[in-house]
Amino acid sequence: MKLTGADYIVQFLEQKKLEKVFLVTGGACAFIVDSIARSEKLKYFCFHHEQSAAMAADAVWRVSGKVGVTLSTSGPGATNLITGIACSFFDSIPAIHITGQINLKDSSLHNGAKPRQKGFQETNIVDMVKPITKYSVLVTDINSLPDELEKAYNIATTGRMGPVLVDVPMNVQKETFKLVNSPSCRCSGTGLAA
Repeated sequence: MKLTGADYIVQFLEQKKLEKVFLVTGGACAFIVDSIARSEKLKYFCFHHEQSAAMAADAVWRVSGKVGVTLSTSGPGATNLITGIACSFFDSIPAIHITGQINLKDSSLHNGAKPRQKGFQETNIVDMVKPITKYSVLVTDINSLPDELEKAYNIATTGRMGPVLVDVPMNVQKETFKLVNSPSCRCSGTGLAA
């Protein structure tokens, strides 16, 4: 059995019983959208603008006490979430914002080059939202994905609650975990090796 990063994100949301995902489809999050579409436990709702998706995620907590989830693509898709994220931050509403990011090998975010040299799809959303999130992170390795998602969820829902953002590059979304047959492995019996 192969479990991709995108499939793990869906499995994580299912385990947390976060059934609704508000999204705008885009190239950098397409693998996750595909995994959500194959889920029997999750429903996704397509929006015309990411800001309204972020507001919908905020509203989920206000009406149901469940954490709202958004999914958006990189660049302007991610930056369009900012107003909704700020709303949740100032009102202490927990929400999980998952953004797709370009493949790390194509990114200048880590090699010292300035993003303007390549284009806006690789906007550094993590640093942009740090002042209005409790936690924001770029996942650079599939093996850190489970811990980062769990950490983000726990931070969002404890203490003075608030939004978090997890930025997941396409290479991490489509990469597969090594699976082992051991009940002591993490991820609730999936046999996921750390």
